Formats: sequence, structure tokens, C-alpha cells
Amino acid sequence: MEKKDIIEFFDRCAPSWDAEMIKNDIIIGRILDNAEVGADMDILDVACGTGVMFDYYLERSAASVVGIDIAPEMAKIAAEKYKGNPKVQVLCGDVEEYPFDKKFDRIVVYNAFPHFPYPKRLIKRLAGLLKENGRLTVAHGMSREAIDNHHSGAASKVSNGLMTAESLKKIFDAHLQVEIMISNDRMYQVSGVKRDLLAHSHGGTAHSHGGLTHSHTHGDEEHDHTPSENATPLEELLVLMKYLVSHNDAHAQEVADLARELMSAGKNTAYDEIMDTVADFDMVNAKLAAVLERLTLEEV
Repeated sequence: MEKKDIIEFFDRCAPSWDAEMIKNDIIIGRILDNAEVGADMDILDVACGTGVMFDYYLERSAASVVGIDIAPEMAKIAAEKYKGNPKVQVLCGDVEEYPFDKKFDRIVVYNAFPHFPYPKRLIKRLAGLLKENGRLTVAHGMSREAIDNHHSGAASKVSNGLMTAESLKKIFDAHLQVEIMISNDRMYQVSGVKRDLLAHSHGGTAHSHGGLTHSHTHGDEEHDHTPSENATPLEELLVLMKYLVSHNDAHAQEVADLARELMSAGKNTAYDEIMDTVADFDMVNAKLAAVLERLTLEEV
């Protein structure tokens, strides 16, 4: 995948982009809630296209919105739409090379990540553009499978396919503390915060507390997650948290799989409500996992 091909493809798409755009305000709102996009923030929208996301940032009272796109025709449309708005600046260029004159509170890559040829290089670059405690979010308003199907046609030559959320998290881990990791039937999001990684990691590799173990057999009435006899209160807490994190994902997936049967029965509203709840659950479990990792490493 060559960048010149990406530019040519999206320049061709630009004139009809807004007319063909399908947006889900609920999912976009959830993504921005998870990313903690709020008032008085400087936001960088990477691969901003025609400025589809700009209104959402402005509705949340962002201090400034900088959009950058490598395709001139996309950037031209975005700039024209927001001409005269002092909060919005549109740049045409390669985000991996552009000489920005400031750093950002939030960086968002929405519905664009598979079009970047070098994901590791991109994430490293974007992490470097964050302020301390700033947050980077990569997100899509549909499932990973739906994105790959969508890109299997005309866009196949300008897409690497969307990697699993777990694979993307590993790239994030070298630069950011991941707190959000969601990949389900409705959305995809990985979000991490720029903090002093030396405080909670060693070369980007997570370490587990050697003495914390638990056993669990699916379907049993009783579950064993008991620490050693002489465990401290903190060790007891870590054992329980580790148990919850390691099993919550599997159980949430079971709920999602069973909920699909509701669609076959025509109960679409119930299905949507359950999937919304599962997405919330995924977010909470990711935050719990981040706390667990930090506490565990402090004990090592």
C-alpha cells in the first residue's frame, strides 16, 4: 500500500463523501465519551476527511480542533465548510511528517486506521504529539468484520485490514497506558493515555505477581479465587481483581453471542440494549485491568 495510491483514492472519493456518509450519533457519542473528549481541549483529528467529526468536538466545547488529511480534495472540502470558524484549522499533509507547532489533549483517528501503511510508526508519532495525560483514540463506528467487508471492494488496495483490538493494544503499550479496548458487533475502540510509563511498566512488558493464582471451571457452582493463607489485604484484592478481569471478557462474549438469537426472533430493541450494555462492560473491564496492572507492578 503506497501513500500516493491512498491520496489518489480519497481525492476521487471526496466530492461524494458527505452524501454517502453513514453516521451513528449514538456510537460516535459513546466513542467520544470513552475518549473523554470535553470542554477546553485541543483536539487533533487524524485523517479528518471532510470534517465529519468536527461538529461533535465543537458541541463538546473544544478549545480548538485541528484536522489533518493527506488527500488535498478531502482537506479542501473540510476547510471550506469551516471557513471563518476560529476554533477550526484544517491542514493538508502527512501526519507522520507534518511539523505541528503544539501538542494536543486528545487525538482521534476515526474510521481511518486501516489506511495507514505503518501502524507502529503512526502510533509512536501520535503519542509524541500528546500532552502529558493526553489521550489517543483509534475507533470505528462499526465492527471489525464490517470494516473489513467494507474495504474488500474498491478500497482493498488502500487498506491493510483492521487489526484485532488486542494487536493494536500491544502497539499502544509501548507508548501509552491503554484504558479502553472494545471490539464487538457495534463498534471498535482502543484508547490510551500518555503517562510516565516507567511508573507502571518495564520496557513495555507487563509482569504478573508470581504468587497470585486462581482456578475456575466454567459451569461450576463454586469458583476458587482464594489467595494464600498469609496474604495481605492488598494481595487478596489483587487476586480477586485478576479473577474478575480474566473471566469478565469471556462471559461478556457469551452474553453477546446469546443476544444474537434475539435478532432472529425479531427482538431488535432488546438486542441493541444488551449490546450497548456489553460495550459499557468492556470499557469498565479495561479500566479495571489497567488498575490491576498498575497495582501489581507496584508490588513486584
